Amino acid sequence: EICHHHHHPRTALCHCLHAGPLIQASPSFSPTPSSCTSPPPLLGRVVASDSILRILLGSIFVRREWKRIGALLRSRTYQGNAASGWKCSLASKLCASRFDFGLMLILVLLPLSHKQIVLNQTDHEFFYTDQVGGYMHNGLYSSGRRAELGWTLAHKLSANAVAVEEAADVSAAVVFAATHNLRLAVKNTGHDWFGRSGSHPDLEGSLLIWTHKLKKIVWHDAPFVPSQCPATSSVDDAVTVGAGIQFADLYPIAESRGRLVNGGTCTSVGIAGCTLGGCFGSFSQALGSAASNLLQANVVLANGTLVTVSSCSYPDLFWALRGGGAGFGVVIDLTFRTYPTPDRITSVDFHGSIGGDRPAPAIDVQAAAVEVLRAMDVALAAHEGWNGGFGIPTPANPSFSISLTTYNGNQSEGEALLGEIAAWVNAQDPSRKMTGLVTSHVAQRPPTGWSVPGAPEGQVSLPWDDPHHDSEIGTEHLVTMSKWVTRTALHAGPGETGLNAVARALINLTTLANSGWLAQLPTSVNADLMKSQGGARPNAINLFRATSQNPVLLDTVAFLTSQWRVPTFPQLPPSSQVLKTLWPRLQKYAITSQSDPLHEVCVAGAAGNATSAVDCMDGWTARVPKILVELNVLKDEMFRQFPPTHDGAPHWSGSYWHEADYYEPEWQDSFWGAETYAKLLPIKRLYDPRGLFVCHHCVGSESWDSTGNCKI
Repeated sequence: EICHHHHHPRTALCHCLHAGPLIQASPSFSPTPSSCTSPPPLLGRVVASDSILRILLGSIFVRREWKRIGALLRSRTYQGNAASGWKCSLASKLCASRFDFGLMLILVLLPLSHKQIVLNQTDHEFFYTDQVGGYMHNGLYSSGRRAELGWTLAHKLSANAVAVEEAADVSAAVVFAATHNLRLAVKNTGHDWFGRSGSHPDLEGSLLIWTHKLKKIVWHDAPFVPSQCPATSSVDDAVTVGAGIQFADLYPIAESRGRLVNGGTCTSVGIAGCTLGGCFGSFSQALGSAASNLLQANVVLANGTLVTVSSCSYPDLFWALRGGGAGFGVVIDLTFRTYPTPDRITSVDFHGSIGGDRPAPAIDVQAAAVEVLRAMDVALAAHEGWNGGFGIPTPANPSFSISLTTYNGNQSEGEALLGEIAAWVNAQDPSRKMTGLVTSHVAQRPPTGWSVPGAPEGQVSLPWDDPHHDSEIGTEHLVTMSKWVTRTALHAGPGETGLNAVARALINLTTLANSGWLAQLPTSVNADLMKSQGGARPNAINLFRATSQNPVLLDTVAFLTSQWRVPTFPQLPPSSQVLKTLWPRLQKYAITSQSDPLHEVCVAGAAGNATSAVDCMDGWTARVPKILVELNVLKDEMFRQFPPTHDGAPHWSGSYWHEADYYEPEWQDSFWGAETYAKLLPIKRLYDPRGLFVCHHCVGSESWDSTGNCKI
């Protein structure tokens, strides 16, 4: 795309818009400058790789089929390393290319009897993460035949991919992309909610660096001293992991050594991408996020240089990598602080109800919701590291609850924290028919360790991990959003004004999420403590203050998140074969009732009736706008109640960079806070001055137009 009205265009093909390289290449490499007459033949937009496919596959796979079906997993992969030379040169040699054909190409080439076998893998999270073009989410539900909106896998993906195996491979790919002024994407597992790792439409035709093969795990038996730091900074039992490592790779090994690496709960997630945005897990209030526990990283910069960053070496860049999101460089590996595996996991719960067998009066619902929030405030103010979550009552659902759990926690202290809300319930007039009970449990580490076999897809299970539920895998998002609830909001105004205002807001949000069309979908607004630091132990707070994570987290009493999704294949037209694959999950997460008019039609379509299959999928598509109307009302209310700032006061709320609204307003302030963003932006400009690493709502992306190709 040529942007004559902007002063810094970028293109996936060479249009001779620059006399030389985009940036100064590292002295270690001597790339060929861009040339109008000889554009790099393997690095065009998808139109270029279409031509190559026709050459290699002949009449088996023609261009019109490619354009009609699209591709979920169609990126080309280059094997090898920079030292010995690419098996397929990044600038030439069509015949030496090695292809990872991917799901949709497989479906075209396979006999009908085998296609269903491939489709049946598409609700397996590790199937997706092991493919160069595999993405956990398919985009926003504006895709397929509605592809003019949002991001979606119905768009063409990165045209080419480099399966890097060492830092020199990454450097070569970065320099090549910079030299030829190409869009660049970086991907490990493809979990990003917004397609930042190569499936975003802005990255169509880009060069993708696939880090999934960077799988090393190195335990440091000797005290680890971060680069350029004094010996007094040494940390025992540190671990260095490659950027391709997933939590499923690391957690069982750590547990077998009696160690715990505190990161995310979803085991197929990649540790590198997760850490860049913060990365919270079951013990984050006790031990801090993954970003807080990062000690060192090796990173390839936009000029191809490999640097080692720590609090003593490139400290500004190191700070930015600890929560500032993607876009500062390509991470090669990371070194983390680890902790002893817990001797015990302590849980304390409160469960209450209002009204008995009669509808709960609104005044009682409001009073109970206030007490839940008060109890959460008290529990977190103790700074004992409790994770967990809570539920507030509504007139339609009069139950309310609090769940607390922590690493090596004190059972009696936890019971005391929830004793106040239990005492409040017991003190109510019997006519209100309120009940409530505190329970607790301490799980001791088994003699054989915490690992239990039998988790999905051959994984082991640990109390602090949670494989992706199939409601997330291979889905399109209808709406995603997140907001933090802060003490600042709870304590605003005189008396209990703030408590009452937040309670009313949460009751209203929960009611909206369980009304109308939304009541038929098994999703709601969830409130948890995991992605919070408001109850963090002192050591976790100290670690947090040295990072670029949003400071609002230290003030939070809850994290609200809502992810409305539906299993789809936006890349494929409706068919009985596709519906057969989707139907087991569609009937759990979309068409949930047998009395639904679509249910019988969909059953027939999944059984092989082609007409019914199209009617089913078209019927769902026609229903989505009605659902989206209600979801947008819900989203507007959440954003109205929990803006980043309120009446000029900062840190009223915010959103998590990994799990937010695609169209997040005031995203800089929402993700990082104004002060932190003001520090991140000059670091971005220093280490990536020409914007090679541009991604959706990443630091500095406001300097580029909506395509990411033209600098404003």
